[in-house]
Amino acid sequence: MENQEPLTPTDPAVPNGTEEIQPEGLLKEFRERGEALDHRLDALLDLVQAIRTEIHQESQTELQRLARAAEDMANGKIFQQIDIQAKGELGALVASINSTLMNLQQLDSSVKQQSTQVPELAAQLDAITADTEKATQNVMNRLDVLMAASDQAQSSVKAAVKSLVATQEAQAKFHAQMDTYLEKASQGADPAQLSQEILEFLFEHQMNPPPPPADMEACLAPLNTVADEAFEILNTLQFQDITRQKVEKVVLLLKQFKDGLNRLLAIFNIEGALVGIPPQEEAIFDNRATATQDHIFETSLEADDKKESVDDIIAQFKKAKG
Repeated sequence: MENQEPLTPTDPAVPNGTEEIQPEGLLKEFRERGEALDHRLDALLDLVQAIRTEIHQESQTELQRLARAAEDMANGKIFQQIDIQAKGELGALVASINSTLMNLQQLDSSVKQQSTQVPELAAQLDAITADTEKATQNVMNRLDVLMAASDQAQSSVKAAVKSLVATQEAQAKFHAQMDTYLEKASQGADPAQLSQEILEFLFEHQMNPPPPPADMEACLAPLNTVADEAFEILNTLQFQDITRQKVEKVVLLLKQFKDGLNRLLAIFNIEGALVGIPPQEEAIFDNRATATQDHIFETSLEADDKKESVDDIIAQFKKAKG
């Protein structure tokens, strides 16, 4: 367009009516200039399209690299950094992923250490369950034996008491009759007749079968069994001390997991994650003595007023048997 020759100005000395501008020449000149302008615009459009294609290809390549890096991160390959020079949203995404990789690298060592403790934690819980189940079954079996021996001892004691009462009644009757004879003798009764009455009473007393003697051995045997089973039950319940130690270890491991989770929340700047935890639960978790001793056999952290103590159960048992 810059090669076009300028229009020749009209000579002012020549009158305007003598020479006129030809419209065909102007139209041709405008057409040529328009074609040159179209040619330059087409070249400019081709250049813009080439630039867009190049940018698109580079973006696709960077996005593919970013996707591969995210996939590697998901597969545990966190010891790397994404080297992509990008701006805008893509650059922010790259910076966020690099920051996440750095945070995961910090957590990797602690996570590996705690992950090795998970099987130990499961083993401890299984051992606690097995020991508790075994000890409970043993206690229940011994309680069955103790209850049977207690019933047997109760029957034997009742029989012995009945025999002792009959013996005491017979002896009291004998002594009362002898006192009657002594009183008659002191009042001057006929000795021959009194002697005859005494002989007849003694003969009758000898002919009547005496009450059966009280079998104390039958009472002592079940009572010894009750004492032995009670001792064995107390001996079995000593497993609670070992169970308490195991529970304390489990609670310590859970506390370590809790600290790891808190660290994870702190690293990723997750705020308000611990909001809403009741303070009593936090205190019980931190105080292992409270968690393992005062709440070891509770299914919830709140006290249940309807639960009966062992002393109440024993008192009710004695009351029922009495």
